[in-house]
Amino acid sequence: MSFFSRLFARNILYYPGCLTKFVLKDIMNNYMNILDQIDIDYITIKDKEVCCGSPVLNAGYEQDFEDLKKKNLELFDEYGIKKIIVNCPACYHIFSKHYNLKVEHITKTILKKNDYFDKKFNEEITYHDPCHLGRYCNIYEEPRKILRKLGFKVIELEKNKEDSFCCGAGGGLKGNHPELANNIAKNILSNVKTKKLITTCPLCYAHFKENAQDIKVLELSEVLV
Repeated sequence: MSFFSRLFARNILYYPGCLTKFVLKDIMNNYMNILDQIDIDYITIKDKEVCCGSPVLNAGYEQDFEDLKKKNLELFDEYGIKKIIVNCPACYHIFSKHYNLKVEHITKTILKKNDYFDKKFNEEITYHDPCHLGRYCNIYEEPRKILRKLGFKVIELEKNKEDSFCCGAGGGLKGNHPELANNIAKNILSNVKTKKLITTCPLCYAHFKENAQDIKVLELSEVLV
């Protein structure tokens, strides 16, 4: 993307979220490459932005959340941000429910570009619905549509969509009770009937990957690049 394209695209921000930005940098780079390929004009301010506030709000620290929100809103205002594109379901939920900004999950952004898809796969996969993207924000079909456009046959878990089980890592469970969190992940993985599990949540991805043995765990961007 040229300098001038970025100069005139200052109202669209790609916000990767903390886990993607600091731990899963390959996933962040994947999504930036995808946005470039589908010709989305965007900027990043990842060296200045702070956490969206989801972890502290879920932990009950409401004032700390308000402080983070204030810092982000001031920064977004400085850069004239009118729309945010996110890949992290937790960030999407927080921005859509608690910030007065237009936010779009990246699966919706990608689906608008029909000419981007090439059916390069012909295999069965399993898709896991993240809590924040599914039950919290009612985004179920977009990831599945992308996978089908890529040629995958989506094999559902017995518990899916609004009945999907949490991966086990959310809500601070992994930090406070890691053995229980790992057992939850292993239980879900034991019900996967395909060789690959794909998810759209960086936390689910990292947690499943840590606990998987015979199943290959992928984040959505890894089959798009």
